Amino acid sequence: MDRIELHTHLEGSVTPARLIAQAEKYGQPGLPLACLDETGTRYRFAGFHGFLDLYKNVTLLLKEPADFRAITLDLGQQLARDEVGYAEVIVSFGVMKLRGLDPLPLQHAIWEAAQQVQETHGVTMRFLPDAVRQFGRDEAMRVWEAAATCGRALGVVGFGLGGDETAGPASNFASLCEEVRREGLGLSFHAGEVTAMGRKAADSVRQAVEVCGADRIGHGLAAPGDPLVMGLLAARGTFVELCPRSNVATGNLRRLADHPVRAFLDAGIPCCLNTDDRTLFDLDLAGEYAAAVETLDLTEAEVTLMHEQARQAAFGP
Repeated sequence: MDRIELHTHLEGSVTPARLIAQAEKYGQPGLPLACLDETGTRYRFAGFHGFLDLYKNVTLLLKEPADFRAITLDLGQQLARDEVGYAEVIVSFGVMKLRGLDPLPLQHAIWEAAQQVQETHGVTMRFLPDAVRQFGRDEAMRVWEAAATCGRALGVVGFGLGGDETAGPASNFASLCEEVRREGLGLSFHAGEVTAMGRKAADSVRQAVEVCGADRIGHGLAAPGDPLVMGLLAARGTFVELCPRSNVATGNLRRLADHPVRAFLDAGIPCCLNTDDRTLFDLDLAGEYAAAVETLDLTEAEVTLMHEQARQAAFGP
């Protein structure tokens, strides 16, 4: 059975080799030294905010349609090797806008590359542009306008909110979410990822679902700490895009064995596993499920259930 992935970032799939090539292209040969280990083959960072800094450095080297076409083709190859048949890929329109880039020609290049990936590898890719929470509501609305302009004709099937969850409440973006729903696209929020927020982390999930009407939650790590939030997710059938090894990599979990995947399954909350940022964390989806089977006691029947639930939760075909 082909795997399904619903939470993976395009910019989080930039390989170290591609980063080095991009740095040479734009005359910034020193930048990879800030991002890669001594071997030049793996990324390095410390903690969640260190990861955000790494993400910023990587995106500095993505400037024109050819760059985005190249990384989309690279991601297509990664997905094919990982036996992922369908993926919904998050694209940082918010970062593009911050850099003064027009997302429309970049999404054209991404969509052309996705069609090539479909023809060459048989992998279907669809896209979720996302806004960056800490850039504020007005900027998020401008990002949404760019995403709506691209629309399904360029492979856009949903819209997301990412960035630094500690920077402001999800409820700030309620009016934007109404616009997304009117357009008929899916809505996915990063929420409950930063456990250091304490009780506010679970409330971030609640706001995303109850106030903003999110169809899916990215991470949701803090939700099991609040029975009322878990009850809300179960009652609404809100899908949760779990990213266990990503949470360990960013320091939001001390070890994989601490991930609450079992709490979601036991509560009947639909969910699946995802890589989040494949190359930045050196992950693949096959390894994600294998690690969950070994360490989190996920059964083969539950793996099958997750893929079926992911199929039903997908915003695209």
